[in-house]
Amino acid sequence: MFDFGTRMLGEPVAVGHGSPGLDSTEILRRLRRGSGVIVLSGVAAVVLALVGLHLANPTYTSVLQILVDPTDLSVIANDLTTRSPQADSGVSIAESQTRVIQSDSVLRPVVERLDLARDDEFVRAPSTNPIVVALKDLLDLDMPAASRDPVNLALDTLRTKLGVRRAERTFVIDVYVQTYDPEKSARIANAIGEAYFAEEARARNDAARRASDALTARLTSLRRGVEEAEGKVLKYREANRLVTTSGRLLSDQQLGDLNQQLVTATIRTAEAQSRLDQARRMQAGEAGTALPEMLQSTEMQNLRQSFAALSRNTAELATRLGQRHPAMAEQYAQLRDLQRLIQREKERIIETSQKDYDRAAASEAAIRKSLDRVKAETAGNDRANVGLRELDRELDARRAVYETFLKRARETSEQERLNNANLRVISAATPARRRAWPPSPKVVLPLAFVLGLAVGAGLALLRGARRETGVMPARAPVGLGARSFRAADA
Repeated sequence: MFDFGTRMLGEPVAVGHGSPGLDSTEILRRLRRGSGVIVLSGVAAVVLALVGLHLANPTYTSVLQILVDPTDLSVIANDLTTRSPQADSGVSIAESQTRVIQSDSVLRPVVERLDLARDDEFVRAPSTNPIVVALKDLLDLDMPAASRDPVNLALDTLRTKLGVRRAERTFVIDVYVQTYDPEKSARIANAIGEAYFAEEARARNDAARRASDALTARLTSLRRGVEEAEGKVLKYREANRLVTTSGRLLSDQQLGDLNQQLVTATIRTAEAQSRLDQARRMQAGEAGTALPEMLQSTEMQNLRQSFAALSRNTAELATRLGQRHPAMAEQYAQLRDLQRLIQREKERIIETSQKDYDRAAASEAAIRKSLDRVKAETAGNDRANVGLRELDRELDARRAVYETFLKRARETSEQERLNNANLRVISAATPARRRAWPPSPKVVLPLAFVLGLAVGAGLALLRGARRETGVMPARAPVGLGARSFRAADA
């Protein structure tokens, strides 16, 4: 029978193609054979790491922390830019402020203030190497002339070195700046904070200024409208003879005054009538009869006193001398003279009371006549007041709007110098004590050694696999010539 497993002379033998996989023993054997390669790879990785650490330019990061409170300071009641956010909008406000910090309006003043356009780290000088220049010309990598502004280049570089983020569940914004100089990083971070505060104040002042300018421009037309309304009211008053004093129509004021004067005149007339009636009743009385106080006069009092004294003397003489004594005739004559004088004084008092009454009655009649005339004028004015009140309402409305705009314009003008933003720095940037990149050799070297060992182990396993799977010529064993021959024949 033919044996297909018989090898022919000179036939190559392949080893390991049929093995399904490697076991741990085979792996350890291969690693042990390539231990030198593994150690050499680890040492080479450490050396490369040391060279890389030596060649790398260290960078330093400084951090500035800003607290952005969504609720502004309550300085005045009706501020233009007061923020009173809802419960879920505070985070959006804080996130918006992170974008503001990275904007040109904040970063450009920092570039100009710190003169970063002349810093080699931010604006690199163009290469003078002919190969580099030729390669750029070939690939058209040169920037246009309009894009070569040093300030813009420094601004673009600053953005790559700047990081702004908000810590989760807080309103604290962290501003990171990474440069080759720790003091420069801190200086730039603090300058960004100052520029951000200045930009916020400027934005609020600009908003107040725009509002103030808009209100001031509107005030001109509002003032013109008030003047036109006042002119209409004045013309209407003149056309309808509606004269006002102290805010009241003259006819209304006269009507009130005349009513008061009529009451006073009526009282005065009644008093004069009462005095006249009493004076007339007094005329029929005796000479020694007591008079009302309103009819008393100095002359009447003297006459009555003289009459009383003479009456007493006459009575005493009549008692002592008798009624028929010659001396009594003179006494009676004096009494008759005093009675005549008293009667004449009574007539004078009656005449005076009559004149007072006539004067009071005439005054009352004149006041009543004037009152009737003013009432007629007031009735006509009431009809004219319908149109006047409509004009007054329009004037009051325009004046109220004008005064409101005028007050608001003054407030917004003052708000230009008021900043109520609730922003503050809770942690200023300081120079970093340790570099941010590259990492510390305590971390890099062990990691490089481990990676080198891993690479060496991979190379050792690959080398062992190639050695075992390589093609090798086989020698014909002694005594197998006939079987090999039969196999060749077959």
